[in-house]
Amino acid sequence: MDNSELLNSIHRRMMNELLNHSQGRSSAPQLKEIIAIDQNLRKEIADLYTRLVELGDKEMAINILSDHVAIMVEMIVSFKTEK
Repeated sequence: MDNSELLNSIHRRMMNELLNHSQGRSSAPQLKEIIAIDQNLRKEIADLYTRLVELGDKEMAINILSDHVAIMVEMIVSFKTEK
């Protein structure tokens, strides 16, 4: 199993768990929309990574990816601290 297959397998398992744990709490159309957005985001992240590799500017790549990670960490903290 290559890295792509492994990541897809993990993603499918995570989405199945999300659907199973969210039953009764969220509507099916909302979950389908979230899954579609998630899949598009993952594709865009992979495309961004590929383009950054092609560009060959490691410092720029690290800065851009670090900014995105920081945004995601802020979002996670927001969910964890929300009452």
